[in-house]
Amino acid sequence: MTDERADIMLEILKTIQSDVSAIKREQTSQGIRLLSLEDHVRGLVGTIYGIQSDVADLKMRVDRIEKRLGLMDTEH
Repeated sequence: MTDERADIMLEILKTIQSDVSAIKREQTSQGIRLLSLEDHVRGLVGTIYGIQSDVADLKMRVDRIEKRLGLMDTEH
């Protein structure tokens, strides 16, 4: 192999190595972003469960109030 061919191959390999390094950095960045999204979704799910619990409590209170006032439908 001539020196010229060896130099060309070396440049190609350096370019490939640089591209692989860039891909690794991007993959790491995307992994961090995915973890952040997972944390946000986990927080939203917790908030939704809290809201559902509050609504259920309010429904029970309204049902008791309606029962005391004699406003309950016979369907309940």
